[in-house]
Amino acid sequence: MSANLVETFSEALKTAGYHAELQHITPLVPEASARRYFRLHLADGQTIAGVNEEPASAAVNMPNVIAVQKFLTAGNVAVPQIFSTSIADGIMLQQDLGDMSLNQLLKDQPDKADLYYQDAILHMLQWQRLTDDGKCPAFGLSFDVTKLMFEFDFFIDHTLRGYYKTTAPETELKEIRNAFLQIAEELAAPTHKVFNHRDYHSRNIQLVGASTPLSHLGVTQYIIDFQDARLGLMQYDLCSLLCDAYAPLTVERRSRLLDFAFEQGKDVHRQSRKEFDHYFALSAFQRIVKAMGTFGRQAALGRDDFAAYLQPAWQTLSQVVIDDARLGNLVQTLFSVCER
Repeated sequence: MSANLVETFSEALKTAGYHAELQHITPLVPEASARRYFRLHLADGQTIAGVNEEPASAAVNMPNVIAVQKFLTAGNVAVPQIFSTSIADGIMLQQDLGDMSLNQLLKDQPDKADLYYQDAILHMLQWQRLTDDGKCPAFGLSFDVTKLMFEFDFFIDHTLRGYYKTTAPETELKEIRNAFLQIAEELAAPTHKVFNHRDYHSRNIQLVGASTPLSHLGVTQYIIDFQDARLGLMQYDLCSLLCDAYAPLTVERRSRLLDFAFEQGKDVHRQSRKEFDHYFALSAFQRIVKAMGTFGRQAALGRDDFAAYLQPAWQTLSQVVIDDARLGNLVQTLFSVCER
């Protein structure tokens, strides 16, 4: 741990009104972003979550974190408190939610998986029902064609070309991109959009053991990493949760949870079951490919832990397109391209 970082966090704690000495810092497991998370241990026994990123990046991200956090807090969505922020130093102090993510809890209590996922779906619907307050930046952003194609292109560049080092001709890659463009246009076309977390998976759900009406299991599900929130179809967050390579689901469990989400969220998605399933398949295809872009990029940079998630992502991708011939053929084409 650098002395500069310890000093910077110490100053931030004093500015925020914490008088106990910072005794030591524990780095938390790094994700794919440029942000780094730490647990700050104070002499009085308190722990605070510390976030550090480059000031240039912080200048873009931290105002969004603050604005979205305020919006969600006002909407009674469980998010960590923010105690102080120094954009110039790239430092933020937040509530420490502990170490129990949904990802870990599913491993510890697999027999309760359906119940935890049902709670996660109900929590998701809570923020998807929120309306524009005129201040939250998420309502000025959307999953439009440009954004969706950026994510598709990221997959082509960093996973097909970068990680798999495909030798497929550029003409074939252009055909794949054209197929991606059709999907992006179809996903962007509906006019009814809702607030989306944008990265709603099992590692971004923290479980805190306080009883709440939301949970019949004695825990509160907090969401983190919501700074990239934007408008999109209800299915985007849903497929992020149910098509998560960090916590793969069986086909049967995913089907049960889709039934639950359809019934509980009728006022949110406003679709027939046929429309709901169609847009779920499209959203899941795009979201999984987007995630594989991240996995491929990180794997190419030497993160073997991310490389390990490519196989479950491929498996889930094959599952969600089983009833759609167009998407199924496109998946087979992607398999073929990666083998070359």
